[in-house]
Amino acid sequence: MKRVLFAIFCIMALCSLLLVNAGTIKAAEPGYVRTAYFTSVMPTIDGAWTSETEWTDGEVTMVGEDGAFTTTWDLGGVSVTTRLLVEFFSDNTTDAGDYWQICFDGDQSGGTAPQASDFRIDIVGHTTLTVYEGTGSGWTVVTTPSGIEWYNTVSDSPTNSTSHWILEMTILNNAVALSQTRNFRLAVYDDNSTAGVLAWPPTDRDVPNVWGIEYYSQNPIPESFGIAVFVILSSVAVVVSFFFLRKRSKAASFSSRKTGEINYT
Repeated sequence: MKRVLFAIFCIMALCSLLLVNAGTIKAAEPGYVRTAYFTSVMPTIDGAWTSETEWTDGEVTMVGEDGAFTTTWDLGGVSVTTRLLVEFFSDNTTDAGDYWQICFDGDQSGGTAPQASDFRIDIVGHTTLTVYEGTGSGWTVVTTPSGIEWYNTVSDSPTNSTSHWILEMTILNNAVALSQTRNFRLAVYDDNSTAGVLAWPPTDRDVPNVWGIEYYSQNPIPESFGIAVFVILSSVAVVVSFFFLRKRSKAASFSSRKTGEINYT
């Protein structure tokens, strides 16, 4: 057993070498850190996968069991642009109460209530976008900045062949005062479902201290990133499986000798 645990420890240590160092992380929900990689393929913002590769240059993060999102970034002209894809796999109906929601704490000032540096973007009913800014105790509606472009449609995609809601968005960072590292929260809601709000992280939208962390990598996403993690996790499974199969084989052999049966293994 000690050897198995040591092997697993070594594998997980190797896994940690694949992760990018996020630097100093301020108050945020533990365990929720993600990377926005540099945009390699420029997406068309039309609410659908225009090509099968336009969002493969970003890290995919699950939102509950039925949603997923990815972000990338690039420097266009004089401003940094954040690009966002969100897919809600279990929703393909149009309901007035449906919403997409993105929260940013651009300077990571945190807090137990939204501050003046915090912004919230709601898209309700798949038709209406509203931007909110923190007041120190809650949210207030502000004029929508011109640096936000978005579109959502019901379509299939390379990640799910069943038609579902897809949101694509670009945000100029100076529109909502985003920095290179920020507290971040994303939520989706289907008014026609009993599942409730699905969010990353699944915490309070009004408490920046418990949002996740998102930061920029100046490099494109490593081509082997997904394969490497898959291989490592598979290796852990193989080691554990080998250990238990070996124990089972020994137990079966002992049982055979005890009952007088012939063991052919």
